[in-house]
Amino acid sequence: MKIVKPLDLKLNLLVLRAQVGDEEAFKELHFKYSISTLRLLQSYMNGTEAQDLNQEVWLKVYLRIASLTNTAGFKTWLFQITRNMALDNFRASKRINEFFDMLKSESEYNGDIDENDFLIGNFQLLEEAVEELSPKLREAIVLKYFEGMDMQEISLIMGCSLGTVKSRLHNAKNVIKKLYNDKT
Repeated sequence: MKIVKPLDLKLNLLVLRAQVGDEEAFKELHFKYSISTLRLLQSYMNGTEAQDLNQEVWLKVYLRIASLTNTAGFKTWLFQITRNMALDNFRASKRINEFFDMLKSESEYNGDIDENDFLIGNFQLLEEAVEELSPKLREAIVLKYFEGMDMQEISLIMGCSLGTVKSRLHNAKNVIKKLYNDKT
């Protein structure tokens, strides 16, 4: 039997209310997650372009939220929409090859990632180092450490295997650890 956390229940209720046209519920969802979607978009493109696209993401969410069948999967659904709109943006601007190069799979990493490593407590260092990561590593780090998603959700959003997610997180952590060691 799965235990539903109070925060999950609150999110599910917000999504259900938004699905039946409750404007206040949608505004609350927007308030709660629009910074997160913007942050993900900024990992792909410049700030102004990301802000414009973020508005389009939320318009699409508004128009399609009634069709969401799994309210518990709202966050994953939202980030998939965000990522797909970034892909559409690259395609429309004739930069699709740049986007796919950015997302090419890396070699698989088969080791376990220690979730209790130093990164969890050092978000400021992480924010500073994110700018120095490649876009594909940046995307994984943003989803994991800034949005708190689990590996399975990240895999679904990024459209890659769990092993690729682990590899990208491992490689990103190595870059960040090197930067950390250089600063200390």
